[in-house]
Amino acid sequence: MLNYIKETIMAPSTRGKCNQNSNSKELDKDRDKDKSPEQPSPAKMKGYKITDNERSRKYGIGANSLAMLVQKAQLKFPLQELHIYLALDGFEVSDDEYFNSLPAQTLLIVAGPDAVITTDADFEFEKMRQQSPLLKVADIFYDFIEQHPDKFRRMIMEYEQQKQQRALDNTKAHLSLKAEHMEWFEGSEERFQSKEEAMAMRAQTRVRGYYYKTKEELTRTPLYRQNSKARQVINSVLEQFRYLLIGCDYFSMMFNRKCQQKHEILLQQIGEEQPDAVSVPNKRLRQVIKDYTVRNAILDEWSVSLCTDLGDFYCQGAYSDNGNFCSMQHTINPYASRENLILFQVWNLDHQIELCRSILPALVDNVQELVTQPQRKCALHKKRVVDISVLEYFLEIFSLKNLKLVHIVCHEKVQRVNRSNGRLLCADCHEYRIVQELMDLQTAHTTS
Repeated sequence: MLNYIKETIMAPSTRGKCNQNSNSKELDKDRDKDKSPEQPSPAKMKGYKITDNERSRKYGIGANSLAMLVQKAQLKFPLQELHIYLALDGFEVSDDEYFNSLPAQTLLIVAGPDAVITTDADFEFEKMRQQSPLLKVADIFYDFIEQHPDKFRRMIMEYEQQKQQRALDNTKAHLSLKAEHMEWFEGSEERFQSKEEAMAMRAQTRVRGYYYKTKEELTRTPLYRQNSKARQVINSVLEQFRYLLIGCDYFSMMFNRKCQQKHEILLQQIGEEQPDAVSVPNKRLRQVIKDYTVRNAILDEWSVSLCTDLGDFYCQGAYSDNGNFCSMQHTINPYASRENLILFQVWNLDHQIELCRSILPALVDNVQELVTQPQRKCALHKKRVVDISVLEYFLEIFSLKNLKLVHIVCHEKVQRVNRSNGRLLCADCHEYRIVQELMDLQTAHTTS
């Protein structure tokens, strides 16, 4: 970059002079051509779909950056301050890194900065509520859940009892391909060819949301903005999180019924024996990282599916319940019908140790100690600390070590007493060596 500045700004220019002969102009052009640095190739153009919050209009747009998409969207929806949101879950797309991670044909919502986004689930749920008497519970969900939570819980239980009594048709639950069960693939699922692929993407989307939430929270802290050493450590932590997520394919197996390694809750519910895990590799780099994580058994215990081979999910119970037992016995099979797939949106992955109240503040505190007290000793080996426990924080934020799948009725939004187990590490700590070897492996692969 320094050479480029010297050559293009400080070097004398002859382009503006009119009295140069043609030979000198050609020589100057050749010299500029030789000196100009190689420009990075632009990101690949991909097609996206955009709509407004009311779904009144929909357009296809090609873009290779968020800025290009916003510029083109402004022509279709001339808003004073235009923001882009995911139709799937309402998450705002605010940087190119997140934007480029989205698959082609993703449906995006164009709205103002203070808009309350109507997600695909909300939109489909309301449409189905108008058509199906089974979904009149949506009136309670939207109008009274905040004011009358007890009444809402009773209505949910009554609805689910009616659902069991009416024996909803599950005869298509075992079908997998789009050609076999076309109505299941309406809306945002239309771009997938199998139910397993669509459900795996839903799991990835939730986990990606945790990553970008973590990144947003950490990078706006005063410590990150004001302390260069802390900023370097936090950027390194986020980088390591990203490669660990690549290694486990963003925990896509959580909702994928074809994953053979099952969560222990299924052993309690249906008494199955737990078979060995099956890896589903992606690109070459992902395979290299995944091979390493499997070889060192870093994520094996938590790389499991939460559903049976047919696709049945069981609620793991409220935070106040012990273990993975749900006293209300909530269950759902989103593979069975479009209706169940939409209802599955109100099932939450609940952080037992809270993300924003416990995990991230503890991480920031440890980073601050690392950069301000470099002579501090590791509690285990009594040697100087060199890093924070990235793997422990990773498991608490993204994995089923700390996440429980719960029905919305069992999602208790109360302050928890649990505290993060993250700590400071020295070079002899096993966790530090494992993660460093993984990053060294990634660096060696990208430079080879």
